[in-house]
Amino acid sequence: MKNLIFIFLLMLSTSVLSQDSIITLSYEDYMEIVMEHHPYAYQANIVRSMGDSKVLESRGAFDPKLFGNANQKYFDDKQYYSHIQSGLKIPTWFGLTAESGFDMNDGAFLNPESRLPNNGLWYAGIRLELGNGLIIDERRAQLNKAKLLQTSTQYERTILLNQLRRDASIAYYKWQQSFQKARVYQLAYENASIRLNAVKQAALYGDRPYIDTVEASINLQNRELSLKFAENELRNAKLKLEIYLWSEGFVPLEIQDAIPEQSNTSDTLKVPIVIDSVISDHPFIQINDLQFEQLLIDLRLKKEQLKPKLTLKYNAISEPVGGNLFAEYSPSNYTWGATFEYPILTRKERAGVQLAKLKLQEQELKINMVEAELNYNIKSIRNNYLTAMEQLETMRKFVENNRRLYDSERTLFNLGESSLFMINSRENQWLKSNIQLFDIENQCKQLQTELEYYLLIYKD
Repeated sequence: MKNLIFIFLLMLSTSVLSQDSIITLSYEDYMEIVMEHHPYAYQANIVRSMGDSKVLESRGAFDPKLFGNANQKYFDDKQYYSHIQSGLKIPTWFGLTAESGFDMNDGAFLNPESRLPNNGLWYAGIRLELGNGLIIDERRAQLNKAKLLQTSTQYERTILLNQLRRDASIAYYKWQQSFQKARVYQLAYENASIRLNAVKQAALYGDRPYIDTVEASINLQNRELSLKFAENELRNAKLKLEIYLWSEGFVPLEIQDAIPEQSNTSDTLKVPIVIDSVISDHPFIQINDLQFEQLLIDLRLKKEQLKPKLTLKYNAISEPVGGNLFAEYSPSNYTWGATFEYPILTRKERAGVQLAKLKLQEQELKINMVEAELNYNIKSIRNNYLTAMEQLETMRKFVENNRRLYDSERTLFNLGESSLFMINSRENQWLKSNIQLFDIENQCKQLQTELEYYLLIYKD
């Protein structure tokens, strides 16, 4: 890929030095540059990384935590008290927290209940949430939601990349269409210029009335105006195309004298006939389904809060002797505790459950709408695409017939057997049919690109 960009930049710099150097930028090379170095391509990767980071952040709520604190008071040359605590907490999945630590208290005015052996006291035990927090709590809810978000970012990345491919493709096809129009108008201008010179010569020798030179001049001016409009459209299309061309390091590229590859609509997209299977597994639907799952987790958490909150705590304690933590251990030495909390009216909790249910209903309606819109977009674009392809075949025949009429009329005009009005009329019809052909070709390509986007054909 780097070699491709290097060659591309080298050829562009060569075209600045030599106006005769014409570079053909193919659609495949163009899209390779776009998908490799466009900022949106990097953004798609960032979205996926954000999902991974969110999971890592939520897992952090289950990380073991070291803690420690020290509080001492000195006054009137006396140590009133000294409280030193240190320990480790290990959260687990099912509302259970394992704890272990060491306490050492001392001081002249220490509260009697805080007095400990001279060697301090170590403890190890558990803290268990019963009722509210046993089945699910905020930590587990956030981790489950983060995992769903991580999966959702994979789908979002696919959508972003396909959206970039769609927009970049449309820009290329517009540039290609504008180039074709400008080339046809350039040819028409050159023919009108040659015809004007020929009419002037014929009028000079008396083979044509002088009024024909006026008509030929008007026709040349008309072709010149059309050419200028076409060239301006081409310049704008080229500027739009350059939005999608970047090199490594987010350096924008300029295509300068590059031209698009010749238009080819013979390779058509094989449109799937069965759409239902595509829609059921479509990332648009999957993302909304994952949002629904996240709201289900919120509902479970809200329902959990309707339960009373009961916390039990038990710690085995022992005095370390000679560095041995278990020297004085006895099952009869322990501390325990219990806390209970329950809101009598539970208005806040019941309102939270109702709101969570309403959000679920809202999301379910959204899923139905997304599915209906996706189904409509895919089927309508597919129908439009097939119709446009049929029109394209008819238009090609129409252009070919107009070309034959124009060539025949030009032969007659050169033999002096046709009027300037007729040759201009045939040429106008030929020009008009060519422009219509380019428009339909571009329409086919854009519809194909839109359909590929909705079907998410591109997989990285």
